[in-house]
Order: sequence, then structure tokens, then C-alpha cells
Amino acid sequence: MADGGVFPPGVAEKIKAIGPKFDNDILAQMRELYAPLVKTQSRAGVTVQSDIAYGSDPRQKLDLYKPEGRRLPVLVYIPGGGYVGGDKNADGVFYGNLGIYFARHGYLTIVANYRLAPAHSWPAGAQDVAGAIGWARKEAEAHGGDAQKLFLFGQSAGATHSASYLLDPQFHAAPGSGVTAGVLMSGGAYRVNPNPAPNQLAYFGADASQYEARSPITHVGKSKVPLFISVAEFDPGNLTAPSYDLARAVSLRDGRSPHFTYWRGHNHVSTVQSLGSSQDDVGARVREFLGGF
Repeated sequence: MADGGVFPPGVAEKIKAIGPKFDNDILAQMRELYAPLVKTQSRAGVTVQSDIAYGSDPRQKLDLYKPEGRRLPVLVYIPGGGYVGGDKNADGVFYGNLGIYFARHGYLTIVANYRLAPAHSWPAGAQDVAGAIGWARKEAEAHGGDAQKLFLFGQSAGATHSASYLLDPQFHAAPGSGVTAGVLMSGGAYRVNPNPAPNQLAYFGADASQYEARSPITHVGKSKVPLFISVAEFDPGNLTAPSYDLARAVSLRDGRSPHFTYWRGHNHVSTVQSLGSSQDDVGARVREFLGGF
């Protein structure tokens, strides 16, 4: 369990008042809450390159946050958006805050978009994670990175796509994913719900006979990539239970627990939106995990 850390004044109370809920209105409230807190983050020593193509589709683009130095570990971040939305930096704040934060801590950081449902259904998300990872492996050295120390970090729907890439071998070339370790935060569909919500239906399709094969958790036994799985205290139940299910499956596979954290006081997006603010509980714990490799 991770302590909630020092929340900025009034923030913890507002998150608690919202409770275990999440929708677009709450997302807007959280953006308004954290945006002024991360805008003051220093960008000193960080060079940003935006909208680098890793594929031919307009959504197959990434932003690169490059600190000074050579042989830097590489972090690829896949944002959420409920399979049908989301963006790497549409508002000029999120998730540039994450890119700057990890770059300032010595990581060549990539924040990538991916194609969205309903125009692009399963397996587009996992394929695009593979595309972003492929770009990183090929181009990291030219930007000061070390492709032999490459980490994948996904949140919400991005965590589902990242889990599919890491666990299902059809999405990465033999002999493995090329990823040193993965961070999966508040993923919502490690096992596809037999009665999926409209956004999940748009991505995973209407053929329930395919849900088991399309569920990342089905493929746990095919991967040994170390995982850091986490949930927030105020994640809704349908976004909490899948992480515990995945942790259980990994525990049974390995005979021991994976790295697992419960973010006290946080909700579905305050975890990643707080990065770069004065509140460093999430960032410090993720960096501690990554630093172990």
C-alpha cells in the first residue's frame, strides 16, 4: 500500500467528495484541479519533439521528451481514454506533465497516441502499442536512449492495450516483448466483461465467443515480463476488480505476488495527473520500481 503522500491543499478533500466514480465531467474537474499545479513544473534540460509518426494513421504519433545524457532508460507511456477517446497532450497540459516529469528524472520518455474505436476495433490498440515500442527500440539510441532498458507504462484503457501487448505473444516478435518491465495502472478490461459497456463493446466487438481470447489475462502464462499493477482508492469497482484479478493470475503463475500498489486518496486519473506537481507519491513509487532493473 502506498501512503497518499502530501496532497496539495484541498485536493484530497475534493477527490474524496467525488468518491469512487469516473466520467467525463469528473475528468474535467480533475483537469481543472491539477492543471495549475503541474504547469509550474520546470522544463529545464528537457527537449520536446511532438507528433513523430510511428505509423501511417494520423493517430499513430508520439511525443518525445528528451533529457540531457546518453544511454538513458526509455519509458513509453500509453494514456487512457476509454477505448474511444483520449490524447497524449490535447490540452497542452496532460500528459505532457508526465513526459516532462520522467524526463526530468532521467528517462527518455515517449507518450504515444493510438487508433480509437469504433473506427478501429480490437486489436488496433495492442498493435499500436507494438508500433510505439518498435519505434522506441529502433530510434532510442539516436536520441540518447538505451533500447535494452525499455519500460512500458499504461493507464486505464492504455493499461489494457499495454497488457495485451505484454502478455499476448501475437503482438510482439519472438523471443519476447522487448520490454524490461511493465507498469499497469487502473486497467479496466484485463478480462472482457461478458456484458460490456458501450465503449468496450465498440473496441472488443459484439462476438462474445471471442472475449476470452481477446482478454489479456487469458495470456498471463505466456509472459514473464515483471509487472507493477496498481489501483486507486477511488477507482470505481469495475475498474478496480480487474487489477486484483490480474494480480491473482500473476501470483498463481509465479508462486509469489507481483509488485502491487493501492494509491491511497487517489481516484482514476489523479495518479497520473499529479505527476509534476508538488505531490510525488505516485511518481516516486513508480520510479522506485523502474529503478530496480
